[in-house]
Order: sequence, then structure tokens, then C-alpha cells
Amino acid sequence: MNRRSVLRALATGGVIASAGCTESFPFASDQLSREDVFAGYRYDGTALVVEFRDSIDVQRTVLVDSETDEEHETVDHPTATVRFPVVFPDRLETYVTRQPALSVRAETPDGRARQSVWEPVHGAVRNVEPLADGRARFDLENQGHAPLLVRFVAIYDDVPNPTVDPQSDSFDHSSFDPGPGVVGTGTNRPLSPSRTDLVVPAGETKPFETTYAPFAFPDGATRADCDGDERTGKTAVVHASGGSAAYGFTYRLEGESTALEGREVSVCDGGDGARN
Repeated sequence: MNRRSVLRALATGGVIASAGCTESFPFASDQLSREDVFAGYRYDGTALVVEFRDSIDVQRTVLVDSETDEEHETVDHPTATVRFPVVFPDRLETYVTRQPALSVRAETPDGRARQSVWEPVHGAVRNVEPLADGRARFDLENQGHAPLLVRFVAIYDDVPNPTVDPQSDSFDHSSFDPGPGVVGTGTNRPLSPSRTDLVVPAGETKPFETTYAPFAFPDGATRADCDGDERTGKTAVVHASGGSAAYGFTYRLEGESTALEGREVSVCDGGDGARN
């Protein structure tokens, strides 16, 4: 459908009755094709980067929730490229939600155009390894095209000190607030209170350690607990975007039962690691 023909017809008082066009033009004189306005978009770290066509005079652009029409961020008289902050790790919040609601609205002298910028969020846990103090080390891979913000990482099922199961029907994502339960390590070590370690950019893998101890025994470890038999646990990443993704892993605990100094728990002092 030719947008310029539509605008000319309206200007001359013409009546348009074209099947399949009314949905794209609820207010034809105010609705522009997104292909004519937007050149593309991408996610870069904690920001959304939006590019406009060189020939378009964008007077105002808005990051908006398409379902509620809530305006998240606004930029007046943007250049050809505009950046919107979308992930806020210090408060475990993000505009990138599980539902495809996020979009950018561009306002020009000739009308408005809207571009959906929603991308699914999915994280995969790899290389789960028991540590000497009962905590766990693992890698988290972002398999999506938008930044993944970690709200919580659970390790449960057949482990000595399991967390809640985020995949259970009784799990309430909206009220669950124990903190992320993890901290970045190695190259992902947090350098400030803003907790940028909790953000895994699109296509990247980051190393983490738990702040709790899923491989410690609250009631003390027995010889049978440390016999080196293969056991199976589960890990789940609760995304700040909503929802969670769970993975299984196998592990072994062996050695002698050893009490941790200053804590009423014990560990197997010869853990042989784990594998996904």
C-alpha cells in the first residue's frame, strides 16, 4: 500500500476503502510505515540502540509499553541514533519483559511510526562446580538478542541444601525477593554497587558463584553423603524479565565430612566437581 497516495487522497477529500489497510492506518494521516522511519535497532550492554532513516526529521521518540501505553523514556529531537537505558541491575528491573510489549514510537511532522523492539530472553547454565565451602560456581550463557538480567539463580532437587524450585506451581515470581543469590567472579567481578555483573549481554557467557551453599549439609554430612556417587541436581535462572529456565546437571561429592569454621554446616572436603 502506498502511503503517499493515501495522504494525497485524504488531502483532497477522497474516501479510501481498501481491504487489509485499515488495521495499518487506524488514523491514516497520523500513521507512517516503520520501514520509512526506522533503519534498525540492536541491544548494546544495558541499552537499546535505535537508528532512524537519514531523511526523517524525528522530533520526539519514546520507549513505550505497547500494551499499557506507559512511556518509559523520552528523547526530544534525537539524532540519527538514539540510546535508551533498558536494564537497571541495581534495582533488579528491566523494560525487556517476557511478553512482546516493548516498542519505540517516533513522532515526525508527517505523523508517527512505531517499531517493536521486543526480543525473547533466555539463559543457559553451564559447568556447575561445587566449591570447597559448599557454594557453587557456574557459567551463564545468554542465548537471546536482548540483555539478560539475573534476578535469582536457584540450585535444587537432589543437592544437600536446595533452594526453592522456581519451576513449581507454587512459586510466585512477583513476590519472590531473596536477592540474586549470585555474584560475578573472575572477569565478571562486580566493581561497583550498581551490580553490572548481573547483566549478561546478548550472545555472551559470564562466570558466577552463588552466595549461598547448595553443596553444604545443614545437618552434617555422613560417610554415605561423601561416597563419590553420581547425583543429579537442577539449576534455574529466574530472569528479571519474567519466567525462568531450568537445566539438569550431575555432580559427585567425596572425601571426609568437614565442619566449616564458624558455621553449623559441613561439607565433603574432596568434591570432584560437576557437569551439565
